[in-house]
Amino acid sequence: MISIRSGAKIHGAGAEILPRVLVIDDEPLVRWSLVAGLRHSGFDAVSAGTPDDARALAGEPPVPMVVLLDIGLWGVKAGELLAAIRQNAPDCRVLLLAVEGQEVPALDEFEVIRKPFDLYAVVAKVRAALSYSARGAKLAM
Repeated sequence: MISIRSGAKIHGAGAEILPRVLVIDDEPLVRWSLVAGLRHSGFDAVSAGTPDDARALAGEPPVPMVVLLDIGLWGVKAGELLAAIRQNAPDCRVLLLAVEGQEVPALDEFEVIRKPFDLYAVVAKVRAALSYSARGAKLAM
């Protein structure tokens, strides 16, 4: 039996597994701050600066349960990138990162986190996304 305890930590079968969060942003300082804050909050956070790096990380175990995707990388390859991530991590939740005032496509499926962001608010949104993900629901059983 697997259960979620002590914040974001998942325990089961004798080994502790931290939920993986994949941060995809082309700004190194944004990636660094998000990864550092998420790791400090008990997540296994990794980052990618390009869609190709993101595809590679999404295909490595453990698969991400939450993805933070910079809308600036949305472009032409966004659909391909999201399809590749969903192929490897079908239950992951995607949160979009966008600069304040930046236009965001009207997609009900995605919540938007505005830059500059409050790190505590981002962590709270990641926790909420994790609790609503299908995989998170299965783990909580």
